[in-house]
Amino acid sequence: MAATEQKVDPTLLGAIKGDHKLKHVDTSEKNPLPSMEVLDEEKKRETHLQDINKFPRSELKRTISQEKTVLPDVQTLAQEKTIQNINQFDKTGLKKAETVEKKVLPNSEDIGQEKKETELRKSIGEFDKENLKHATMNEKNPLPPKDAIEEEKKQKEFESSIQGFQRASLKKTSVQEKSCLPSKEDIEAEKSGKA
Repeated sequence: MAATEQKVDPTLLGAIKGDHKLKHVDTSEKNPLPSMEVLDEEKKRETHLQDINKFPRSELKRTISQEKTVLPDVQTLAQEKTIQNINQFDKTGLKKAETVEKKVLPNSEDIGQEKKETELRKSIGEFDKENLKHATMNEKNPLPPKDAIEEEKKQKEFESSIQGFQRASLKKTSVQEKSCLPSKEDIEAEKSGKA
């Protein structure tokens, strides 16, 4: 350090080593880095543009675009003419009219029907439940007797045993057909007995 002190001007060195009253200052970054989302978006945009530039134009087909002008139909034209006629209508030729509000009162049948309905609703709301009699309910669809249920169970078990029968458990048998014809003596005895 002694070597550096000899090369530097002593007044400058004294100014640097001297006691300074400095204020604390927060530093703010003026060139912030972009976030991950911004970088991803930029990468996607760049790859998209590269894909567009790499696209082979020779694979494109030429198309001819046709412009079709659609004329308004008769109904639309009539509607436009009606709106124009309404705007050009001369209002001075109109006569002043007074509107009279007529109140239609209900006839006697309507009033009677409404009274009946009101009385019915009132009687339903004020009905005395104590006047009701206890009723016993008779079941009109009785269950079958126990014997019938047991019989049906047996029938179902029998059907399931037939359906689930194992044919492999059967043994093969050979059938011999024997015809028993009567002997001559039997035929003679029968003939003699009939005669």
